[in-house]
Amino acid sequence: MLHLTTRLLSLLLLLAALTNAEVVNFQPCADSVDTCTIDQVRVEPCAQAEQNAACHIRRRRPSTISFEFTPKFDADRLEASLGWAKSETEELPLVTMDREACKATSCPIKAGVQQTYTLTVPIEAKFPLRSYTIRWALKDPVTSKRCCFTHDIKVVR
Repeated sequence: MLHLTTRLLSLLLLLAALTNAEVVNFQPCADSVDTCTIDQVRVEPCAQAEQNAACHIRRRRPSTISFEFTPKFDADRLEASLGWAKSETEELPLVTMDREACKATSCPIKAGVQQTYTLTVPIEAKFPLRSYTIRWALKDPVTSKRCCFTHDIKVVR
């Protein structure tokens, strides 16, 4: 009973966070346009979304991202990655992130079926204060097909 209550409370907190989340601008990665459609991206908190500006993400506070994606491929599982996109081919990954994407979305995934991926990311005190273009990706480890996009954030005090 306690496990069920804990799961229900977690679900309610997640729904409350998503209700307050803001839809943000994003760019699909060039190599995933043919394999996946990113339908919408939400970040909480992101008061700057209304002005189409980079989300101000505070150090020492978690940030929740949620996005709807429609893959054009089937996969039994997905690997998640998040990193600072220094260029189209160079990325500095967030190594503390849990790469098991199926913990944040349902697996297996089916081509043409929209899904939601939701993850809360701790923003550590050691993150430098600056603007970043970050790249999110969910990849099939067997075929390397992926759903991928970038969006801008600014880490602030």
